[in-house]
Amino acid sequence: MDLRGKVTIVTGAVGAIGRGISHTLAGEGMHVVVADLSQDSSNRFAEEINASGGSAVGVAVDVSSTESTLKLVEQTLDKFGQVDALINNAGIIAAASLVDHTEEDFDRIISVNLKGAFLCAKAVAPHMIKRKIGRIVNVSSVAAKRPGPLQSAYAASKHGMLGLMQVWCQELGPYNITVNTVGPGLVQSQMWTDHLNPALAPQFGIDSKGLINTLAQTIIPMGRTQTPSDIGEAVAYLCRADNVSGQTLLVDGGLAMW
Repeated sequence: MDLRGKVTIVTGAVGAIGRGISHTLAGEGMHVVVADLSQDSSNRFAEEINASGGSAVGVAVDVSSTESTLKLVEQTLDKFGQVDALINNAGIIAAASLVDHTEEDFDRIISVNLKGAFLCAKAVAPHMIKRKIGRIVNVSSVAAKRPGPLQSAYAASKHGMLGLMQVWCQELGPYNITVNTVGPGLVQSQMWTDHLNPALAPQFGIDSKGLINTLAQTIIPMGRTQTPSDIGEAVAYLCRADNVSGQTLLVDGGLAMW
């Protein structure tokens, strides 16, 4: 699919990976609907993309809400008249051991990461089916293939996104809609700064500020972290590809090659 002039929704767009995806797709000539919880943050990021020569509009969305996801698609259609791609990127985490992981955190993570992807796809699929073209890309994680400790709900939600992709690939393929998954590796983000660094650092005996780089140098064959633009390039490829569906593309420097 030629991406120029096409329309994409990116959920969780204001976070580090979402920004990388949105900038990359805007650079490919797509109109980007910057969707995140805060309307103000979404607007500011959309203005940033527009100022750099791209085309974007900000929309507030709670991906765990049916009403909100339907409204997101409705606003996108009102603005651009079509939706060509959906990037299910919204995600949250809580780092805790099994015995300390709260039920409330577990439910919240599943609701945003997994149910959110389901609701967004459910909202956009009828439009794509009618037009007989579309791209859905779930942004999962290397944790779906090689999870670490303290990630019960997060790993479960990211595994679940692979299952959704495999089902939707079969259901939507006859309508010329591809469904794929990107699995980011270790990406510097607020998720690491606020949650994983302080939780994992004591286990490894490493200062939290240097944890992600030390881990990358130790366990990733390429010896380095991944960047938001790395993830954006993978998403752009899957949006362009006309005959690739049901696949998981890990962008992790070789961390989970098996």
